[in-house]
Amino acid sequence: MIFIATNEDGFYTWDLAIRGIKTVTRRMKPMQIGKEFAICPGRGKHAICRAVVTDCTLSRVHYHARETDLVDYKHLEAKMEGFKTWDGLMHWMHKHKINFEDTFRIEFKLIATENNNLKGKNQL
Repeated sequence: MIFIATNEDGFYTWDLAIRGIKTVTRRMKPMQIGKEFAICPGRGKHAICRAVVTDCTLSRVHYHARETDLVDYKHLEAKMEGFKTWDGLMHWMHKHKINFEDTFRIEFKLIATENNNLKGKNQL
């Protein structure tokens, strides 16, 4: 999976993912829970780490099923996406003409990096 976007501070999402900051991505197609995938820093680039899907839910379903208040939810989701603020995330989605509610929320966990085997560990 290609991670080439940047957050409000200009950090690449692939870098945020390998540092364990980004743990959620939104895509137009669902992914099967338990599926392993490569995180690549661009088209045609070699994988820099591997991850496994731990949850996949249509964003609108996840949003409406929240158990926390809306402010807390938005703050947490923005952080899990690698953004500082919900407004930053929504601005990025609007700029790229992506409707948040039509995306799939894919939560993932790193399992290996190019230089470090992470299988069985929770963090970098």
